Amino acid sequence: MPADWSLVETGEYFEGQVHEDLKSTYSIRNAKGAEMAVLSTGIEYYAHGEPPMTQVHNEIIDFSDKAVNGQSYVFATSKGSTGTSISLAMGKKNQLEVADALPWVFSPSQSSSATFYRVIEDDEQLTGVDPSLTGAARARAYAKTEEYRQLKSIMLSLKEIKKFTAPPLGEASTEAASCVGAKYTYALGNSQLSCEEAKAFLERLLQERPSTGGVEIIGVGACMLAWEDEPGFCLVDSTGGRFEFSVK
Repeated sequence: MPADWSLVETGEYFEGQVHEDLKSTYSIRNAKGAEMAVLSTGIEYYAHGEPPMTQVHNEIIDFSDKAVNGQSYVFATSKGSTGTSISLAMGKKNQLEVADALPWVFSPSQSSSATFYRVIEDDEQLTGVDPSLTGAARARAYAKTEEYRQLKSIMLSLKEIKKFTAPPLGEASTEAASCVGAKYTYALGNSQLSCEEAKAFLERLLQERPSTGGVEIIGVGACMLAWEDEPGFCLVDSTGGRFEFSVK
């Protein structure tokens, strides 16, 4: 943190902050007391939440792939919509460019997640930026300021919020620890699903339209998609367990 910036706990929470022993919400403020970003911890891994504005066809101003614990840092403005977002997020650059909204959630540990974001509205006065600039030109000008450099430095300094041992999710499966399907290999973990059940579960969720790398069906569960170098996982509502899957 810059010496004249402050971190203030607000006590404000949203429904995705389910881990009581980890949840906190902080306002990061500059020397003048203006809010530069919000940091919220103790969030369920797949609880993305709803951004305050809709973004379509984002123009990426600054991007760093796998900047923090394998998550992406992104600063984007949107075409045909108001506002600009700066956030840590799950997603690759080409996904974020066409996303309806930037995903805010990143994972500082394997069991719990956090959000770090700033939303800059169009009528906000930005230090060091010509007030006549709009859209991407305004965002690019802000990216050259010292205030932006300080904000980015804080964001990329985030590592792991807290080390802790997560409680077990359900009972261990009696099935083989792993199996192979047509497209993926499966690590059944404590999902309590058979190999065929895990395959069917994933297939059912993938029939939905994945959003920013994940998909959820209320009352069934949620899955984060796998990449060539990174496994995905599914959370199963009926058992409280999870399994992982990797691209073959």
